[in-house]
Amino acid sequence: MALLDKLKIEEIRSSVNIVDVISQHVHLSKAGTNYLGLCPFHGEKTPSFNVNAQKQFYHCFGCGKSGDVFKFLEDYKQIPFRDAVKEVADIAGIPLEIDTRSVQDKPNQAIYDLHNQAARIYHTVLTATEEGAKAREYLQNRGISDEIIEKFNIGLSLSDNDFLYQSVKQKFEESVLINSGLITFAENHIFDSFRGRIMFPLNNAHGQVIAFSGRIWRSEDLANKTLAKYKNSTTTPIFNKSEALYNLDRASQSIKKTHEVYLMEGFMDVIAAYENGISNAVASMGTALTEGHVRKLRAIAKKFILVYDGDKAGQNAIFKALNLLPSDDVEVVRIPDGLDPDEYNKAYPGALGTLMTTGRMAPVEFLMDHLRPANLSNLQAQLDFIALIAPKIAAIDSLTAQDAYIKRLVEILPDFEYNQVESAVNQRRENVVASQPTYDDSFMFDDGMAPPPPEDDGYSFAEQAVLPPVAPVPVMGAKKLSQIELSELQLLHRMIYHPSVLTRVVAAPNFQFVHRRYQQLFEMMARLGEVDETSLMTQLTGEDSETFYEVLSTVNVPDEVSDQEIDDLLKNFVKAAKGTHLQTLQEQLEQAKQTGNQALELQLTLQIIAQKQQDGV
Repeated sequence: MALLDKLKIEEIRSSVNIVDVISQHVHLSKAGTNYLGLCPFHGEKTPSFNVNAQKQFYHCFGCGKSGDVFKFLEDYKQIPFRDAVKEVADIAGIPLEIDTRSVQDKPNQAIYDLHNQAARIYHTVLTATEEGAKAREYLQNRGISDEIIEKFNIGLSLSDNDFLYQSVKQKFEESVLINSGLITFAENHIFDSFRGRIMFPLNNAHGQVIAFSGRIWRSEDLANKTLAKYKNSTTTPIFNKSEALYNLDRASQSIKKTHEVYLMEGFMDVIAAYENGISNAVASMGTALTEGHVRKLRAIAKKFILVYDGDKAGQNAIFKALNLLPSDDVEVVRIPDGLDPDEYNKAYPGALGTLMTTGRMAPVEFLMDHLRPANLSNLQAQLDFIALIAPKIAAIDSLTAQDAYIKRLVEILPDFEYNQVESAVNQRRENVVASQPTYDDSFMFDDGMAPPPPEDDGYSFAEQAVLPPVAPVPVMGAKKLSQIELSELQLLHRMIYHPSVLTRVVAAPNFQFVHRRYQQLFEMMARLGEVDETSLMTQLTGEDSETFYEVLSTVNVPDEVSDQEIDDLLKNFVKAAKGTHLQTLQEQLEQAKQTGNQALELQLTLQIIAQKQQDGV
């Protein structure tokens, strides 16, 4: 397809009604000015999927999925952007020039062809040669059946220096062989990059081979400590280890159906999971989980289950992966005895599937064990442990679950009671901006750290907030929001459609939104400078894009904006900050009373009186 400029894309976008396109795949009902249906991207019984016919976008209040008509087709059909544009153009009857060059003329097609050819050669060597028979015997001793060999297209590279090169050199140009990474061109010497290894091909989403991982298997190689057990393809024009995932092409349908994906470390782990009836597992091929991996998987999965090796390195990898994944969308499976999943499957036949389905734990449960200090008799170590775990407990929606984890944390800590740990949890709210410079935060508590203010979730200060003169109109399917959240959404909406509002707020000293996701979008808009709806629609990605569409979906206000409206919105932020600070002081006072700390109780009482006088309460 010829390159499309922005004007052509916009012409195609505006030529169709997004409601007509989406309604071909999702049953929509009229709901006020919008259309409402069950979200196709996550399981739900109550409709929260909104389609805005006026502004031509969709947004799900349940899972956050949002975008224009192209984005819907990309995510729903799992197709590239250009294919989505082509489909919309066909619906609209707009002709597009198609690139008539053969696929062989495409820049990287020859490298794809070489990899596919190499996979066929490796597979034939394994299944139809004398050397292959020995390798198959080795695989069978490791539990890899002929069915698995066929299913995963496993092959074998001969120990000859240039067997693959001799097989393909007449069919591909030298530049293709060099760029493929499969052939190494040294000074006066050409040899295969993979030699004497069992070969596991890695495919892209379209089933094309893009890389290999080779494992040594012969006894003499296994005894050679200088040889790496596994060798992976190097980065090539068609392979980037930071984005590629083993078995994603086979697992994608199962992932879409279950909305879950098991993340594992290696291809043998994925094969072990498949042998236990689990088909929605992928592996990052020995590399750490990256944002690229997560971004690719989030298009089809809502829940991530981490099943990494049970040794120290594997557990550290889980800890790092949790930083990339939202806590409410992830679970952890810990493999016992320090084994990896494949080893566990060999040691306990048939047990891996049960462990992966019934042995899941929440991230906070894993972190309690993983981050537990070696020396719990040290008071500072206990305080540091609480500081790490309390925000994780506070982020859990279920109060019952929070209570259970608080009790478990108390059982671990020798010097703390339930009410002390509970107070520490209550002081930490996941989505609140930690620093609020609009109030006096000079008072420091005994541990030397001012506790971050709790998130506004309908607490007393919300009712005291100044109500803006132009109230947003509720949208069906939207979650219930506190007054401060509505104020944040309304202010962001005004910034998008009124550049002068963005300029004014950016210039305001020490201004911050209360909730992290809104502050993050604000900072992005401030960096972009003068913004508008169309430019943001194309430039924002990830959580910023979801928040942007949340703003457009939730807020419905008149076009006109006044200085008074913005003044009142900004007053809400000041009021929220002060109310949060006061509530924090009151919770600390209650804790001081319970622990009998009279000196701290007096200090806090004086601080509360001063705060109330300042607020005119």
